[in-house]
Order: sequence, then structure tokens, then C-alpha cells
Amino acid sequence: MIRRRPAVSITVVAVALASSAMSARAAVVQPQSPAAPVQSWRDIADPAPLTPAEEARAAGAVLARRYNPAMAFAHKDIWPVPVRYAWADGASLMARVLDEQGRTVHEYEALPHHKLAADDWGDLPDTDGSGRSLQYFVDAPGDDRKEQGLSNWRHRWRAIMNGDPMANAPPEALDYAPTQHAHVSWFNRDKGLLALEYWFYYPYNEWINHHEGDWEHITVILRGPSRLTSDAGWRPVGYLFFFHEFLYEPQNVVRVGGSDPREDHVLVYVGGKSRFLRWQGIQSGASYPLPGIYPAVGGGITGLRADEDVREPARFVRPEEFAIVMLPEPDRLDVGLHPELTWLRLDFFAGQAVMFQNPLALNGMGFGSAPRQPARQAQWNHRWSPLVWTGQAQVSRHAPLLPDGWKTLHNAPGGEDSNVAARRPARKRTRANR
Repeated sequence: MIRRRPAVSITVVAVALASSAMSARAAVVQPQSPAAPVQSWRDIADPAPLTPAEEARAAGAVLARRYNPAMAFAHKDIWPVPVRYAWADGASLMARVLDEQGRTVHEYEALPHHKLAADDWGDLPDTDGSGRSLQYFVDAPGDDRKEQGLSNWRHRWRAIMNGDPMANAPPEALDYAPTQHAHVSWFNRDKGLLALEYWFYYPYNEWINHHEGDWEHITVILRGPSRLTSDAGWRPVGYLFFFHEFLYEPQNVVRVGGSDPREDHVLVYVGGKSRFLRWQGIQSGASYPLPGIYPAVGGGITGLRADEDVREPARFVRPEEFAIVMLPEPDRLDVGLHPELTWLRLDFFAGQAVMFQNPLALNGMGFGSAPRQPARQAQWNHRWSPLVWTGQAQVSRHAPLLPDGWKTLHNAPGGEDSNVAARRPARKRTRANR
């Protein structure tokens, strides 16, 4: 069962970061004091998918672009990419047949690489001829073994990009540009709360635990009408950040503007450096709202957990530099129009199952395997929420300056009514399948 926490403030205010050239010595972060405590976003959640008519309208895609996050990465060798990166090295699509207990009966090649690369997989079934469940997976480029001080993941990343991903030039010019997968759902229709779920596919996770095919996400909560008929009348009022096993409702975030005065983009500091016993991590897909050290966030064994340090981003990517891929409800996907999204309707894993250099027994505990694609996760449409992180971040007093030309927003999003306006008893949560 999910533990409830005391009521906390969800007032979201901007962090004052100067929008001048990046520097090792930076502007002072001065979070404003939160307003009086109000109810947690979790406690008023009443999630539901859009109706087919709402999903078919262009409004959802317009809002997803208007409010998509900017991102700051702890390492230059990673950003979220389109799922097709997973088979960029010529891998075939494999299938696992499962028995009633979920054990693998046997594996086989479901599609050779040339058909996979041509998006010729719209007719793949969910079950075999005997009614047994099928899972699909692909071995993403590289692995966690090291050569000349770098993992094979990072060697392959640099080669596949068809350019220099370590350069400071805009990365959208490379073969696998920064990409965010966006899904729109209702957080609470009665209260006019719309959820913009932004899912990020990272081909590898080189943290305390190693694994491929990392899916991470944040949610931007908008307030507006109780029907999605147009992109007018919406404003961001809250944020949900997810990292490792936890959910965090930040009181303070960094926000930047765009060319359109209606744009309002939260900045995500993506996971990075960590140490656990004698093991070290350099990169994860975890999403944090401020630069700092976040204690006891994941990778733990026997009650011990590792901290994560996102104080010194190595790369900032603007909101407009991301391609946005809209994800519909899986049962509404037209694979004829969007064959590249066929994976959305399958039990699909974009990564290999076992790592070579995970510490201790993490492979056997499931920490070395790729997670399922978003629509097969319990957090899709906020059907289930993970544990609330109750730690205290060690926020940097001297945060990295934003790059030239970035416009920092200092007003509270949504104006004075950006708090959760109404209270209701907490809904009972149940444990979801991992």
C-alpha cells in the first residue's frame, strides 16, 4: 500500500536564475516561501483517459508543445530519443512466450531487422495460438561493458549519432534528435485538471544499477475547462516529478518562456552522479526540479539508498529543440497511419534483459532489466502512484546559469489561484504490478 503523507503545499513558484551565459560560478537560487499548506495533488486525482473525440482534436498536441519541458543533463552523452534508436545497430525483434505464472516458455525471432526498421509489424499479436501471453523485446545498441574507460553504450551512442554529440552545437541536427513522447489525459475532469504526461526514452541507464530502455516521465497539470475542445483557457498549475521508485510534488521549480508569450516550460534536471558503497553512477533518467543533491532516492539494498547529484548540468536543451511524439490510447492507435508506434499496443521492452556489470544481485532482483513501454505501466493515465519521496533536497545556493537567450519566468504559474482549490478525502491506492 502507498503511504499517505501529511498535507503539503503544492504552490509552484519560479526559482530566480539569471538568463545570462553559463558559468561554473552562478546566480543564487532563492526559492520563495510557499503559501499556506493545501492538499496534495495525489489526493484529488481522479484519473481518466480523454474521450476519442477529445483525443482526435489538435488541442492536445498544441498544449503538449506549449508546455513541454526544457531539460538539463548531467552528462553530454545522453538525451531522450525516439524508440527506433533501440534497433539502430541491426537488432531483430524478439518474442517471449509466457506461461500462466509469467515464466518464459521459449523465445523466438518475431521480426527480422529489415522489417522492424521498415515499421512492418502492425499485425503482431498479443498472444500465441494457444492463448499464451507474448512479450516483445529488442537488444538496444551497446552494453555496459567498458572499453578505454567508456561503456559500450556510450561508444555506440557517439557512433550512431552521425555527428559529434559531445559538441555544444544544437543536438537536433544529429540522426537521433532529442525527443519527448507526450500523452494527454484527465487528472480530474470535474475540477478541470488536465495531465500532460511527458515520457522520455533513454536507451541506457548507467547509474548504480545498469539497464537498457529506460522510460522516465514528469507530469504538467493544467487547469481549464472540463472538456478539451480547444487550446484556449489552459494554464499550468502544478508538476509531478518521478525518479527511481518515487513521486515528488515540488514546491519550487525553474520555468522558462518561449517565442509565444503563452509558452511556459518547466526545466527538468536529469539524473546524474551517484555513489553507493564502492559503486559509482554517472547518469540516470531520473527527473528533478532543481539543481542539488537528492538523498536516498534509489538503488538501495537492505534499506540503504544512494543519493543523486544534479548540481552541475553538462548540457541544456531548449523546449523547441525537442521533437514531440503524441501517444494516443493504445486501443485507438491506427497502425496504418502510425506504424512507427506499433510498440504502443504491445507488451514491449526496448532493451536487453541482463547486464554484465551490475553490483551484487541487482540483475536477479529485476534492477538490470528494461522497463515496459509507458502504456503498459501502471503510471499511464495516473492509474497508480509510486511512493512519495519525503527527503530534503540539498539545493545549490549557487546554481548553474542558464544559457544565453533563455528567458526565465518569475511569476507563479496560473496566477493566485494556482493552488489546488478544493479538498477531498484521499482515494485508496493499491499496489500495481511492477
